[in-house]
Amino acid sequence: MFHTASASLTFSPAKVKTDFPKTMALNDWYWGDPDGGFDYPMGHVQLLEYLHGDVLRGQISHRLPAWMIPKSFADALGARALAFLVMTEDLPEKRNRVRLTRGGQIRLDYWHNNLTAHKRLIGRFHHYMTRSGRMCRCIRGYEARLDGVLPIYGTAHQCGTLRMGEDPKTSVTDPNGKAHDLDNLYVADTSVFVSSAAVNPALTCIANALRVSDIIADRLS
Repeated sequence: MFHTASASLTFSPAKVKTDFPKTMALNDWYWGDPDGGFDYPMGHVQLLEYLHGDVLRGQISHRLPAWMIPKSFADALGARALAFLVMTEDLPEKRNRVRLTRGGQIRLDYWHNNLTAHKRLIGRFHHYMTRSGRMCRCIRGYEARLDGVLPIYGTAHQCGTLRMGEDPKTSVTDPNGKAHDLDNLYVADTSVFVSSAAVNPALTCIANALRVSDIIADRLS
């Protein structure tokens, strides 16, 4: 699993001041959207970093070869982009697999899910950005907005390959991170997550690692 994520890019005729990128985030709709009659978690919205022209060229190279996109044009486009990342929980999916082919190559099978909540979150985000006071006047001057769910090459914060649980048939470790089948193996990274949160997992991973380390220390003592 990894985040179900979309990059929401809005372009302005004037340059966008991005001295402090990645400094704003919204969790207002993480636990649902009462106003929209949707009681399920939707997710998290955060500012992206400054988009350099070379990054934009790489992102659209699957549609146009990079040599067809002048660097000066890409740089000008990046300087006029306001970029957000819209993230929703990626739920467990039995068809997701990391496996080896007969030729010894790593094969990753992945299926997008939870797209209903994700599309609702994007819609809510756009709706309130358009009505957000001073930002509203800025947004209305923008010429275009692009959205798209990031494909597998945009994978970040992978988790879930060694999920924890009570049942050895459906999990690899117990709730304390100890492997069901091995007495001296504990796992404390994001692979034990049972679901992919819609926020960056670092703090959760650190907290769980400290919990598991205390369990191991108690056992050794």
